[in-house]
Amino acid sequence: MQPGLGRGGRRRAESLVRRVLGLAGLRPSDRLGQHFIIDDRAVGEFLKPITRAAEGGLREALEIGPGAGSITLPAAGVLDRIVAVELDRRLASALSTLAPPSVAVVVGDGLKYAAVSRAPLVYSNTPFNLSPAIVEALASNNRVSAAVLGVQYEVARRMVARPGSRDYSRLSVLVSLVFEAELTGVVKPQAYYPRPQVLTAVVVVRRLRRWRSLYSVAMELAGCAFTQRNKKASKVLRRCLEAAGCTPPRWLETLGDARVWMLEPWDFVRLAEACRG
Repeated sequence: MQPGLGRGGRRRAESLVRRVLGLAGLRPSDRLGQHFIIDDRAVGEFLKPITRAAEGGLREALEIGPGAGSITLPAAGVLDRIVAVELDRRLASALSTLAPPSVAVVVGDGLKYAAVSRAPLVYSNTPFNLSPAIVEALASNNRVSAAVLGVQYEVARRMVARPGSRDYSRLSVLVSLVFEAELTGVVKPQAYYPRPQVLTAVVVVRRLRRWRSLYSVAMELAGCAFTQRNKKASKVLRRCLEAAGCTPPRWLETLGDARVWMLEPWDFVRLAEACRG
């Protein structure tokens, strides 16, 4: 038995993790940020929105970081095809021996796959250090219609934040430009082996708009502006535009005393349009 895993085997997720880790002959890697779901209720927090997506016609999926397959194998029961991309070669080999034919386990970098995948649905219990980068890759991939993502709770709050809130950030702007986002559940640390130090939240995003090249410019400006989120927006944006070699539009003065954290996502798109001339 792997150290730290409970006894009894009553939970299918826990039994699966124990079996896959045994087959792989490994322990979780801190370097790879590996935390495996061992609680069936936690699996359900992912499986419910995956099932709803499948019922809505999204029956092919990319999974980023399947790990021991806690989500992969149940999801295979509701999806027609899954490409599961795992960075750890030993885990991928072990999981592939248990996966049904509809699941292709691939060794690779899930972040790179997120940017080019043709699957309309993506799901992932994301490595926390990669969560924002994965969201950005999915936003710019117009083939992705929806995603179910497990992210650090603080990241989830930023993903669903609106202008004027404490959590509103560059990530909030990014998500709002192309997705509608919903925080659908919270997973406690004890649902994982080993236990992370933070809460995990499940966020479901659904595409509302296609990504445009203009949005990349908008996100550069938002990234610059949010380094000074509490400062007057007109002054901060003027500096950001000038640093980008752009002429600030006259309407900046109409922002008055508004702070960066009060700006609407589309304000950054307007700035990008002005920057392009």
